[in-house]
Amino acid sequence: MSLQPMTKATLTSASKMGRQLTQTCFYMLSLLFFQAYLCAPALAQPLSQGTGDLRVMTYNANEGTDFLEVQQATNSFEFLEAVGQTITQVRATKPAERMQALASQIIAAGPALVGVQELDQWSTGPLDPSNFTCGTTTTEFDMLQELQDALAAQGAHYQLAVQAQQYAFPPIPGLTASGLLCVQVINTIAVLARTDLSPSKFQWSNPQSGQYAATLFFPTPVGTLPLPRAWASVDALSHGRAFRFITTHLESVVPTIRQQQGAELRNGPANTPMPVVIAMDSNAQAAPLPQDPAYVDFRLAGYDDVWLEFFPKLPGLTCCQAELDNNRVSQLYQRIDLILTHGAVEGQNITLYGASPVSRTSDGLWPSDHAGVASQIVITR
Repeated sequence: MSLQPMTKATLTSASKMGRQLTQTCFYMLSLLFFQAYLCAPALAQPLSQGTGDLRVMTYNANEGTDFLEVQQATNSFEFLEAVGQTITQVRATKPAERMQALASQIIAAGPALVGVQELDQWSTGPLDPSNFTCGTTTTEFDMLQELQDALAAQGAHYQLAVQAQQYAFPPIPGLTASGLLCVQVINTIAVLARTDLSPSKFQWSNPQSGQYAATLFFPTPVGTLPLPRAWASVDALSHGRAFRFITTHLESVVPTIRQQQGAELRNGPANTPMPVVIAMDSNAQAAPLPQDPAYVDFRLAGYDDVWLEFFPKLPGLTCCQAELDNNRVSQLYQRIDLILTHGAVEGQNITLYGASPVSRTSDGLWPSDHAGVASQIVITR
């Protein structure tokens, strides 16, 4: 490459380029600092603060797909392809590997009780093309079992306190690049409880669960599929003081159904004289504005949002990363994963887990498309 003589014009051009580069760098650094400011509480800071030692958590584990292709299918062949695309997506998110990373985040938070959503069991089997019937399926991924195994392998002491089935799809034909197959999925939520705490500090009992009456029915080219949602709860003692812990995963598509489910929750399992802690994926936007009506309903009913008690000016974004969990830069854009309290409960701290790039797997996958939310609280009477 030959060197050109420097002229006044080239000096002026270089000066302009230098100013533009400086402005660009300043803008990018400002943006990074701004994002760091917004996400400062999201970097898994220690929860220890105040006089209490009770920690609770909610974490949506990400079932591996949003079923977008299935929702968009308009005929039987498109639906066949969509089912194949769905299981291909799930496989690409490597659920077992992600459950190892998610377990690490739970251990870092150290909750006595954690509510986990989207713990799916995915099974596949052969399809007989002569009569288009499904054969016996075999489990490919059992995310609840994989999470429990990961917790145990990393030295944590948790047991399944209660689980609740949400929707369950029977074996359905699908088409992948490898050919025809059948895909089956069962979606569950669960409460996990620590077993290594002194009974004088923490105990639990009375596991309960149920499905909401308000349910979305999803029409497909092969028939209507019900998509029920569920709740699960335990009663617990913290230093001898009783409270009820509830986890749930409210409707994501239809706001009116989500509101109805929220009302069922408040009038059902949360209708108790005990203090109540709800750790949930609400699918109801709390931030940024505008707030979802289902979230507003909880606030108007007297529920405290622990996040707002500590970070009223920070959005606390918890959802959502890319569908395949493989985006390099965080794409969290809304706060829908909540810890709400009612009655004699005092929040002492709250933070996000799994929202920092350091939480990703060795393959660059986020533990989930959601961040986990953990809080230290105290039952005051």
